[in-house]
Amino acid sequence: MDVCAGILSMGGYLPGKEVPAMKRRALADYLRRETELYPEYIDCIECDGRLPGKIESNYDGWESQPWFEAWVEQLSPKKRENPFQGTKERRRVPMDPISLRKSIYPHPMLSSDAETLCGAMAMFYGNIAKEEIDLVLVSSLVPDFHVPLNASLIQDKLGLVNAGAYNVDTCCSSFVTMMELAMTYVRCGIKKKVLVIGSALDSLINDKCSYFSVYIGDGACAAVIGEVEEGYGYISSHSISRGQRHRAIIFQTRQPTLIKTTSQGPSYEQEFVTFYDLQFCKEIAKNAQDDMASVVHHTIAKAGYGVRDIDMLVTHQPVPWTPNAWREAIGVPMDRFYESFEKYGNIAVASAPTNMLEAVEMGLVKAGDRMLVASSGVGENLIAVFHRIPAEFVANNCLQL
Repeated sequence: MDVCAGILSMGGYLPGKEVPAMKRRALADYLRRETELYPEYIDCIECDGRLPGKIESNYDGWESQPWFEAWVEQLSPKKRENPFQGTKERRRVPMDPISLRKSIYPHPMLSSDAETLCGAMAMFYGNIAKEEIDLVLVSSLVPDFHVPLNASLIQDKLGLVNAGAYNVDTCCSSFVTMMELAMTYVRCGIKKKVLVIGSALDSLINDKCSYFSVYIGDGACAAVIGEVEEGYGYISSHSISRGQRHRAIIFQTRQPTLIKTTSQGPSYEQEFVTFYDLQFCKEIAKNAQDDMASVVHHTIAKAGYGVRDIDMLVTHQPVPWTPNAWREAIGVPMDRFYESFEKYGNIAVASAPTNMLEAVEMGLVKAGDRMLVASSGVGENLIAVFHRIPAEFVANNCLQL
C-alpha cells in the first residue's frame, strides 16, 4: 500500500540572508561538527548572523564599473531606456578561501560547497540524522566537474553513509522534477528519506556584459522528503517537454560579450550562458504562458481539483515578467502567490524551491494548505507538483525573524 510522501524540512542557501538569532550558534556548531565546509563559510553565520556571501546591487555590479557606459551603449534601444528591467539586486557567493590563498586567479565558492551547506541546513532544521537519508538527488547548474557530477561528492561531503546518490537534470525545472521522483520513491516504499538539492551559482559563469546578466544570481536549496501523515504531501504532478527548442539557450565556450584584448594576453574564454538560437528563444517567450498553464491544469485535473483549490502558487522566475504572467495564465489571484525576483533574480534550479521555502518561513502558508510548485527548464521542460503542506514542514521551517 502506498504511503503519503511530502516535504519534512528545507534549507536555503541564499548568500547574505539573515539567520534567525536563536538558530545561529546551533547551526554554526552543527556545520562545524557534521560537514567539512571551510571555517570561513561558517564563521560569518555565528559572527555576522548571515549566510556567507553578499547582496549585489545594480550599482555594485554595473553602475560603479568603468565599462558601464559601454555596456549600456551595446544594449538595444528599448533596453537602454531601462537597462535593469526592474531588477534591483541579486545574491553572490563568497570567494573560495583556498583559491584566495593559493591561486593568482581565485574563483568563487564551488557548487558542491553551496549544495553541502543547504543540504546540511535541511537536515539541521528537520532534526534528521544522517543515517536516515537513503538517497541523494542533486542538480547543479554549474557542477564542480562535468564528469563525474556532484551527487556522489555531496553524499561524501555530508557523510551520508547509507545513501545512494545520483544527478537529475531538466535544467531550471530540475528541483521540481526531483521532488516528483523523491515523492514517488517514498510513496511506493523504495526509499524512506530522500535529500533533494539544487544549486545555481551564476558567479562561476556570469558574462556581466550580456543584457540578461542583471537577472541572474546565486542560490542553492534543499529538501528532505519522507513519509508524512495520511492526507498530506503529494497529490499529483504532470510534465511536458518541447525538445525542438533544445538549442535555444546553451552553455557555450566563448569570450565575454564586451571585451578588448591584446594579441599576447589571455582570451578570457570560458563557458557562458548563451542565447544560441534566437528563433527558439522567441518561441519560448511566445508560448510561455500557454505551456505553463497547460502543465498546471493537467496536474490539478489529475486529482480532480480546480484552480480555486490552489492555496499557494510558487514558480520559477527566469525574467521579471514571467512569474506574474504565469500566475495570470493559470488564474491564481495575487494573494495566493509568492515570488522573490526583486531579491534574488533568476537562481535557476533554486528559484521555485526558494519561493516555496520563503512562503513557509514567512507564514504565508499553513499546515494543510495545498501548494502548487511549477517550473520551466529553458522553455523545453515544464513540470508541476501539487502537494499538501505537512505540519512537520511548517514546524521545522517557520522561521520568522
